[in-house]
Amino acid sequence: MSWQTYVDEHLMCDIEGHHLASAAILGHDGTVWAQSADFPQFAPAEITAIMKDFDEPGHLAPTGMFVAGAKYMVIQGEPGAVIRGKKVYMHACMHLSAFQNYTTTITCFWKID
Repeated sequence: MSWQTYVDEHLMCDIEGHHLASAAILGHDGTVWAQSADFPQFAPAEITAIMKDFDEPGHLAPTGMFVAGAKYMVIQGEPGAVIRGKKVYMHACMHLSAFQNYTTTITCFWKID
């Protein structure tokens, strides 16, 4: 299965009438391995800050997490594994994962109705 198939068929699938707004699998250097059609464009500094928070949990707490220029308040997560961000009608989740000996970040966004 390709990374794009994983995004399209697993991350973006409909579950009981709910689905993600967008999703992607990114390398630690910010390269996009696969993404949904509406996935936002990250700035390199945003990827650097997110990766630093995986290494130094709490790094983003004072400033917030920026994704495609939008600021998310950093809320609970799992240090070194998951970063969760929130803004008024949108949530973001960054999950550090290992796939076939590659360490990647799975990034998902969902809207709050």
